[in-house]
Amino acid sequence: MINVNNPASVNFMSPRNPEPTRSAVLAAAGALLESGGPEAVTLRAVGEKAGVSRSAPYRHFASKADLLAALALSTLAELGYRIRTEGAEDAVGSRLRGGCVGYVGWALEHPQHYLLVFGPAPMTDPPPAIEAAADDGLRALQELVEAGQRRGQLADASPRELATAVWTFLHGLVHLQIGGHLHEPRTLDGDTRLTELIDLTLTCWGPR
Repeated sequence: MINVNNPASVNFMSPRNPEPTRSAVLAAAGALLESGGPEAVTLRAVGEKAGVSRSAPYRHFASKADLLAALALSTLAELGYRIRTEGAEDAVGSRLRGGCVGYVGWALEHPQHYLLVFGPAPMTDPPPAIEAAADDGLRALQELVEAGQRRGQLADASPRELATAVWTFLHGLVHLQIGGHLHEPRTLDGDTRLTELIDLTLTCWGPR
């Protein structure tokens, strides 16, 4: 694994194999994004943090916008991956619950990555790869909804519409927690009881 805080760890990079340099640049950009938001992600700062030459990031990304788009694509892919892997099975038997917990967990572990995609400044005219990754994430939720319906755990509604409702709930939950709005005595404490909120909401979507 590349340690972006240790430039010596990337000395193996070779122009014959550009992938290690690109990976190091993306890892450095991700670290800067989390520590300082999009404003901290400049090609020069990324190069310094990755321990590569000043011109190296420009050989992989034409602009800061291109670099942020790559981080957005990675964010959507990671969210879809967590939905599917943690939705493979859950201790209480609800695959959708596992996927929801995985989605919220990843988003709160990487709040600046999440806000890059779903924050107040949405990407204009996103490239097809990002649109496809977003579609895949919602498809992952829909697959878990369909599995829950087959098990009799969810209401008999349109899977696409129910998946949309689930994602809307998760999105709101993440945003409220990132903003520090979930706290006693107004609401349940978001630092310790998010899973309870997920469980309660999924119960409301159960069979009638």
